[in-house]
Order: sequence, then C-alpha cells, then structure tokens
Amino acid sequence: MVSPLDLGWADLRLVIDGQSFLDTPRLNLKSKSDAKSFLLSYGYDVDRPEVREEIWKIYFESLAFVRDHLLDSGEKIPQEFLGRGPANDILKLLTMAGSKTEQGKWSCALLRVMHIIAHLDNDMRLEIFQHAREQIFSRLDQHIDQRRSQRQKKSFVFNGPQGEIELVRYIKKERKERVSTLMKLLSKPHNVVEEIYDRIGIRFVTQTRADCFRLVDALIKVGVVSLPNLQPGRSVNSLLSLETVQRAFESAAEAKDRHPQRILSALDQESPLPMGTVARNPLSSRWYRALQFTCRQLVVAPDPTFVFWQSVKKNLQAAKVSESVFKRIPITVRESRSFFYPYEIQVMDRQSYVEAIGGRSRHKEYKSKQRLMARNRVLRDLV
Repeated sequence: MVSPLDLGWADLRLVIDGQSFLDTPRLNLKSKSDAKSFLLSYGYDVDRPEVREEIWKIYFESLAFVRDHLLDSGEKIPQEFLGRGPANDILKLLTMAGSKTEQGKWSCALLRVMHIIAHLDNDMRLEIFQHAREQIFSRLDQHIDQRRSQRQKKSFVFNGPQGEIELVRYIKKERKERVSTLMKLLSKPHNVVEEIYDRIGIRFVTQTRADCFRLVDALIKVGVVSLPNLQPGRSVNSLLSLETVQRAFESAAEAKDRHPQRILSALDQESPLPMGTVARNPLSSRWYRALQFTCRQLVVAPDPTFVFWQSVKKNLQAAKVSESVFKRIPITVRESRSFFYPYEIQVMDRQSYVEAIGGRSRHKEYKSKQRLMARNRVLRDLV
C-alpha cells in the first residue's frame, strides 16, 4: 500500500508552479499498464489501431525533426530508434523515459518533440487557415495601391482617411512554416500551440518613423484594426515613445506654414526607447526596432459537417430515399461557423528595416539563438 505521505512532488510542481511539461527531466511510468493509462489521460487510446498509426506518424516526424534540425554535425540518433518495432513502440518509449540510461535520455528527447507535434496536429485553427488568410488579407488589400516607378521598381501606397502613406515594403507572411513553428514551440518554456499568433502576419515598412505612427492610426480609422479585438499584452513598441511622437505631431500642427514636416523628420534622429523599458522577446536583437501588435478578426468558414451533409443529401435524393430521412438532420448543423483568428502586424521605418534584414539584428542570428535553445531543451541530458 502506498503511504498517504508519499506524494508525487515532481508532478505537483508542474501543476502548482506552472512549469512546462517539456522541462520534466524524466517520466515515472513503471509498466506498460502505467503507460497506457498515461496515454489515455493524454487523449490517445492505443488499443485502437488508427490511434497507434497516428502515433507512429508523429514519432517518425519527431525523429526527422531532431535529426535534421537539432543535431550537430557528427551526432546521430541510435540505430534502435530508427525503425519501427517493439523497441521503440510508444509504450516502450514511455517506460524507458524513466531511466537514466542513454536509451532513456533519447526516449525523453523524442517524446518532447512528439508532444509538441501532437498539439500542433490537433489545433482546430489549421482547418480554417485558408479562409482566415484570404479574409484577413482582403481587408487590408482594399486600402493598398501598387505602383511602379520609371525604373519598374514596385512600391505601395496605403490610402488612409487623411491621405496617402508611402510604403517601402508591404510583406504578407502567408504561413508560418511547420519547422519554424516547431522550433518556436520548443525553444521557450511558455510557448504553447494555442498562443501562436503569427501564423499569419503583415509587415509594413514606411519611409519615416512619423509615418509608422500615421499608418497605425490609419489602420484603426479605416477599420482594419478593431480596438476591442486587439490581443491584450501582445503589443511591443521598440521604436519611439508615444509621448515623444505626440509632442512632435502637436508641435508640427502648431507650426502650420512654418515647415511642419521638418519637425516630424526630426523623429528619425531621436534615440530609440531604452532597452529596459521595452517588454520584448528575449531572443530578439537589441537593435530590432518596430511597432508590433496582435489583432483578431472574425473569420467565417464553411462548417465541415454541413459540407459533408450536402454531399450525402445529393446521394440520398438520387437514390429517392424517403423525405422522413431528411427531417432527422440535427438543427445544430449550420452552413458556416465563425471564429476569431489572430494575426500579427509589424510596422517599421526604412532605416529599421535595413538594420533588420542586413545589420546587427538580422533574422539569421535570431533563428540561430532559437535553434540553440530548442536543442538544449530537447537534448538536455545528451548534449
């Protein structure tokens, strides 16, 4: 009999301290029966053949990810993990994950990646991604004109209620690549699938810093950005303090005919916000400067149940089935459903953009840091 004083302290720490399950050093499953119960609690009934196949699919994707993206040159996954058999069956993996042996450490590493893939595969937002992307981009595109200069150089203009705003770049991120998503989720303790907000993203690059703030104001005024649907706590301003910008705009308004543009141009020479005052991604370069915020748009997508029913209905009508069958359709089946879908907007000036793509804050360095964090977290006892 287990003592009433013998509590699972490591498990309690996960629940009460809010730690990430990925950072658990090892599991404590003694038998296949324990492993089955663990999986059933997780959501997978391994007695069902289709569930076991799904787990094998997840296993081999995690294997490929670790091999192709986390291992350094010369490092290899042990041979016994590369095939399909009893040695790496999910129940065996789970029971081995309690051991301090090399096999146990590799089991833990693969299970960490499998955990993220399982959540990624079961994110309902994937079903409506195409509809979300089309509806979010179409709301923006209607306010943007594309032009070509005499040198056939492409440029864009945002048509705001207070005039045109020239855009150096208008970049739409149509999908966050799966490898990139996995790397992001594995790199930091508090990343979870439900909080990936940048699968869809838009980057605006303006000529000046003043135009950055004018553009955000225009996005609000034309209804592209809905203030109630902003994601709280997801806004980052590493460009200039709003107070500094407000003073410049008010001074320019008072200047009237005395070259107000000269006053706004001075913002490009202002020192950026001190690093300690900016709540930011710890992986971001200290030189990365932008306005960044997360919006949510109500997206309408076809109901898969309704689409399926329409197909079945045609077949039943062709077979001349009794009308009484059609009356049994549940009233909950609707033609479409709506969801709030998150997307990220970044606004930066030309100077900050040049720095971001080729200077001290280039994206390659960010990705390198992210990979190192994911590698150390997944292979914690192996490297």
